[in-house]
Amino acid sequence: MENIKQFIIQQAIKNIISRSDSISDKNIRRIFDFLIWINSNDQRLQGQISAIKKAVEHNEPMGLIIKRVFRELHPNIRNKFILNFVLNNSYGSKAKKRELFKNREGVYPPFTILLSPSMRCNLRCKGCYASEYSQRDDLPYEIVERVIEEARQMGIYFFTILGGEPFFCDYMWDIYEKFNDVAFQVFTNGTLLDEKTVEHIIQLGNVMPIVSIEGSQEETDSRRGKGVYQKIMQAMDNLHQAGALFGFSVMVTRDNAETICGDRFNQLMVEKGCYWGWHFLYMPVGRSPDVSLMPTPEQREFMRTHGAARIRKKFPVFVADFWNDAPYVGGCIAGGRDYLHINSNGDVEPCIFAHFAVDNVKDKSLREVLLSPFFKAIRARQPFDKNLLLPCQLIDHPHIFREIYNEFHPYSTHPGAESLVIKFSNPLDIYSAQVKSIMDKAWKKDFVEKGFHYKGKKTKKTEVING
Repeated sequence: MENIKQFIIQQAIKNIISRSDSISDKNIRRIFDFLIWINSNDQRLQGQISAIKKAVEHNEPMGLIIKRVFRELHPNIRNKFILNFVLNNSYGSKAKKRELFKNREGVYPPFTILLSPSMRCNLRCKGCYASEYSQRDDLPYEIVERVIEEARQMGIYFFTILGGEPFFCDYMWDIYEKFNDVAFQVFTNGTLLDEKTVEHIIQLGNVMPIVSIEGSQEETDSRRGKGVYQKIMQAMDNLHQAGALFGFSVMVTRDNAETICGDRFNQLMVEKGCYWGWHFLYMPVGRSPDVSLMPTPEQREFMRTHGAARIRKKFPVFVADFWNDAPYVGGCIAGGRDYLHINSNGDVEPCIFAHFAVDNVKDKSLREVLLSPFFKAIRARQPFDKNLLLPCQLIDHPHIFREIYNEFHPYSTHPGAESLVIKFSNPLDIYSAQVKSIMDKAWKKDFVEKGFHYKGKKTKKTEVING
């Protein structure tokens, strides 16, 4: 009976989203009324859906994003996004695989898998974390195919593709086509997104590019090379005009933190057609790692108060801060809790910035990796602090990562990766202490005193306040 109900729900939603290329406000409200009705046994989810419906009705930034999804996206992109990213993770037998895995193994599978099929790239960006990996080896097609199939059996239908430059890896087009029920978020430097490539993305429907940018033209070209900014602008225009679903990504340093939090930059991202964006703090890994490029403790607080949360309230683009938004996901999500990274050699890293591994998918299954003592030790320590504004084991709690490193002796996945726990141990200890002195005050004032509680897989406490 339950399977029949889920099938009816899926078919009803498919009919709704395929009825028209331009859906009225009234019909959008009807869609949310339907979602509220079918989730009558889940009051928390009903509340979340009702909040989104209200945002639509009042033309709040989140509501404007929803309207753009229905009205600006190419129908093939819109439908694949709703079916793959929303339905496959929420309803029916595919979503139930996650619960079955949890009941069988005692841990939920990650929400997404980060996968770098190749580290080849046509740019040489300053401070790139991927630059020190081997540029010669690509992960074999057969391994990528097997990993995705194993993930699907766990109920994972969302992959994040990285590099290098992912669009250099030609066989990934075959992967995107083969696994057409999976949503692929692809981080790209944008230089290969010509009209022909964008047309291919539209035809597939399940590929969502995330274009890397550093802020202004000067800031972008300074890190990525002269002329790259204009190529990025053209790539975004190509995507927007075709009706693609895409976003932007910024590596935040102490040189561009104010720019990327500013109205001018974010208004430009909206005008270019971005639906969401990512803020990632610079980490001292990769080519010529430099602690002095990290945002200062004061800049991290500035980003918390003037960055992603403020941008979400003002602009119709959903910007997420990988650190400052940690309270809403319960702190660190690495180590297989909600994601892990597989590099082009098959090494499985707990975090995109922690270039260490004990397992390789060439000789172990995804399940074996997820249940490894190394990953279990990381998850057992999460969150690393009751203050969820201090989520990172690498820069906020470097002593914890050194403890895990010394216990399991993971191998470095590229030459020089061990600098993070050796060369930079003292600077990171100083940095983390300075950040803590600022963030402890912020946590008490803006979270504890306002009654914030995280409702997640482990804590099962009261509802998260609106971020």
